[in-house]
Amino acid sequence: MYETFFRGYTRKQWGYEPSQLPSSILKRLPIRFNYDDNYYSSSYQGIPKNGYTYIIEKMLDHPNITVHLSTTFTRDLAKKYEHVFYSGPIDAWFSHCAGRLGYRTLDFETIEEDGDFQGNAVINYCDEDVPWTRISEHKHFTPWEQHDKTIVYREYSRFCEVEDIPYYPIRLMDDKELLNKYVMMAKKEKNITFVGRLGTYRYLDMHITIAEALEVADKYIKSVSDGTTMPTFCVNPLS
Repeated sequence: MYETFFRGYTRKQWGYEPSQLPSSILKRLPIRFNYDDNYYSSSYQGIPKNGYTYIIEKMLDHPNITVHLSTTFTRDLAKKYEHVFYSGPIDAWFSHCAGRLGYRTLDFETIEEDGDFQGNAVINYCDEDVPWTRISEHKHFTPWEQHDKTIVYREYSRFCEVEDIPYYPIRLMDDKELLNKYVMMAKKEKNITFVGRLGTYRYLDMHITIAEALEVADKYIKSVSDGTTMPTFCVNPLS
């Protein structure tokens, strides 16, 4: 099972031998002794009926929200706001002054076809001689819709360079030592809370990300009401 399902995919996805990676990565993979082929064990699973883009559009369509595009948010800009919730890379907040944390990024190849391509939403490719890690066919995420055509994305994982978008924190031992330095620096900051996969340098699934965001919002509302100080981290990035 390890050779068939884990080793090749892990080496493609992370660029390291599995023995070099933290055990938390392997713990994310479910092992079952029944015929349940769901990745998650949650009782209720789904995606927004109109997609995530629609949700974000509705969230931002509020008189108290102003969106600034093509604008890099810096520490200097933070002084203009009562409180900042930062979801960018924690090392970027400090201009990588102690070094760069390791991330993986993705390249996407778009394929447009008539009809159906693979019959389901996602297929992972575990063999190392296949260069991509998985193929996603998005129309299968919404089986209540009918489409004559299809759009498919092949994903290729590689190490994140300076100009790339970081996707996955690697969290090797050296990364965790560097993260500890940035966490100590972050705790000296005022009126800022680091959130999300990049802000806390943790591998988070979508449902965990959303749950933590709601918890942070509740904590902030309570802190304003009580006149208490909002913490720099609502979860421990080092755990």
